[in-house]
Amino acid sequence: MTSRPDLRHPAARAFGWLALIGVALGVGIGLFSAGALTATGVTSADLPPLAAPTTAPTTAPTPTPTPTPEPEPEDKGPQPKLTPVPGNRAAPGERFDIVGVLPSADKGAQLQIQVKDGDGPWDDFPVTVAATDGGRFETKIYTSRTGERKFRVTDKASGDSTPDITVTIG
Repeated sequence: MTSRPDLRHPAARAFGWLALIGVALGVGIGLFSAGALTATGVTSADLPPLAAPTTAPTTAPTPTPTPTPEPEPEDKGPQPKLTPVPGNRAAPGERFDIVGVLPSADKGAQLQIQVKDGDGPWDDFPVTVAATDGGRFETKIYTSRTGERKFRVTDKASGDSTPDITVTIG
């Protein structure tokens, strides 16, 4: 006589259904989590090499020239502005504010946050913000990609953009 579980037994059927539901939930949650992590940029990290060279400067630092103030333009009304992050630095995954004004944007206009890495093109960051009175906007973003990254805010309808700011992540 061979040993075979009786699948007509209620406990065996319940165990089979629970195993099937567990596998389906695991696959569904895994796919959703992978998509969410990829969309937020959490899975991409440009890490420095483990053995980074440590060299001391061999020459005395040269003084940096002070920039000459540019003449103020004629009063053309409010200018686009993006407020820099305090210290222009954020830790990977740390939330930081994007605050500014894009005077040409109407109240309620959807403004797109854009990011630029190095000399590459401007890419849409997965965050939009609605303009308030006078084209003001404020939102929080975070990224785990390290290095110097430039951010700006663009009104896709008009093509107008704020000046960019550089934030060092890491």
